[in-house]
Amino acid sequence: MNKNKSYKHKSRIYTSLLLSIAGACFVSSQALAQSVTINAATEYQTVTGFGGMNGAGWINDLTSSQVETAFGAGNGQLGLSILRLRIDPNSSGWNTQVPTAVRAYQMGAKILATPWSPPAYMKTNNSLISGGKLKTEYYDEYATHLLNFADFISRNGAPLYTISVQNEPDWHPDYESADWSGDDFVAFLNSQGSRFGSNLKVTVGESVGFSKSYTDPVLYSSTAVQHADIIAGHLYGAVPQDYPLARSKGKEVWMTEHYTDSKNDADVWPLALDVGTELHRSMTANFNAYIWWYIRRSYGLIKENSQVSKRGYIMSQYARYVRPGYKRIGATEKPYSDVSVTAYKGPNNKIVLVAVNTGTSSRALNLTLQNASIGNFVKYSTSGTLNVGYGGTTKLTNGAATVYVEPQSVTTLVSEGNDTSSSSTSSSLRSSSSLSSKSSVASSVVRSSSSSVASSQARSSSSSSTANNSSNCSYVVTGDWGSGYTAVIRIKNNGSAAINNWNVSWNYSDASRVTNGWNANLTGSNPYSATGLSWNSSIQPGQTAEFGFQGTKNNGAAQVPSVSGSVCN
Repeated sequence: MNKNKSYKHKSRIYTSLLLSIAGACFVSSQALAQSVTINAATEYQTVTGFGGMNGAGWINDLTSSQVETAFGAGNGQLGLSILRLRIDPNSSGWNTQVPTAVRAYQMGAKILATPWSPPAYMKTNNSLISGGKLKTEYYDEYATHLLNFADFISRNGAPLYTISVQNEPDWHPDYESADWSGDDFVAFLNSQGSRFGSNLKVTVGESVGFSKSYTDPVLYSSTAVQHADIIAGHLYGAVPQDYPLARSKGKEVWMTEHYTDSKNDADVWPLALDVGTELHRSMTANFNAYIWWYIRRSYGLIKENSQVSKRGYIMSQYARYVRPGYKRIGATEKPYSDVSVTAYKGPNNKIVLVAVNTGTSSRALNLTLQNASIGNFVKYSTSGTLNVGYGGTTKLTNGAATVYVEPQSVTTLVSEGNDTSSSSTSSSLRSSSSLSSKSSVASSVVRSSSSSVASSQARSSSSSSTANNSSNCSYVVTGDWGSGYTAVIRIKNNGSAAINNWNVSWNYSDASRVTNGWNANLTGSNPYSATGLSWNSSIQPGQTAEFGFQGTKNNGAAQVPSVSGSVCN
């Protein structure tokens, strides 16, 4: 890719092909099911990371705060772990890459450097643009050019993890580009590959549509294959596909550039869900890494105003929780025709599950975990109204639990603890740290609907007094920062008969106002009312229904109002 509108032209060329391939993939979806079996003993690829491209030299460099947002893994951050940057054909421009590269490296990111063209004098067309081949007599000098960049960026505090031989060898536009064939890559690696040593990995391929014709010759060459560490490609006009040959040769497979759409703002919903679908397909294709195009762009992960976009939040549903070194493990991929699932295992058998629901209905997933033991799954979701919003905690009993994914959403379930807890909802109160980069989580506060005084210290809803003998309602502040808060309301059925079609209400006496919610139908504008959805409007004896919301307020502690309703009083 380059810096200007030429990219949009390339995107349009492949649009019809991409749509036809995507349609075929949807038609081939597996039969409907509700069960998801997660088998921690079935292991696939190791995840190296998720990343993005910095455009310094073509567009303005990322600001220091944007780098923090992109490569941090905390509140309101993306969790990226790979930075891709450009090797300028003129060494006088190399210093433009230093500031972001250094900070990203300090934050733990791996760095991939890619050249768009060798210096013009090394090429058959004596130009940086419109293709042109690297002359064989300049193989040695070109390798020196690449190694000099690696040395420069390392001496300035950002050692490279891997260096690419060429960006998009099959795309020859009127901007920086060069023409390579698979045989050219073989010849160059046979001649110069040994110079890159063992500490700097070599990436080869990066064709515009992940064409294997540019990398198969390298993999089949008994000599060139020894000098190629990462087999890479882009997804313009293509969908992710497994690469068994690369895996059989012990090579990682990286998707090093794509954007799903550049014509629309990154917050357009549900268009942004395409990112979740592509991430899912990339993971099931056994890719080790996925790298977005420009990190900051109107259609990118971060908007030009520095705000994380919907596409960015979707990326973070994977990047923040599926960390480098995690392994993808066995999981039922298509429990519904519109729900796609992958699962991962981290250190100490930590389990992460990501579900992409492109449909317009909530979906129940009956989870069964095999060959691992965890206590709870903590839920985070991005949807039309949520941005990695905390969605509660679900306990596993004998390795099984049921969770729900909202319509048109990406949901990540993150395990915590061992299978030793005893209630259907975690009794500890959790901060909603994923909801805002401004969060400074205060002490959680709980107040029973029958309580007249709010406690200033956190206590579980099970210790609250109840409003009647059959049920009780609790209002729990789960996150509290200067201008906002998150809270949940829990309805516990203490009786012997099911509670059906519950309805609760609450009212704030200060400036607090609800801005969005989850797991309930919310109506009103102070007072507010909530009713259950199709899957949680009935509460069986001994069970708890929980829904949550985010809101704005003035500075000061979040208010804890009384909750009223037939199930509360």
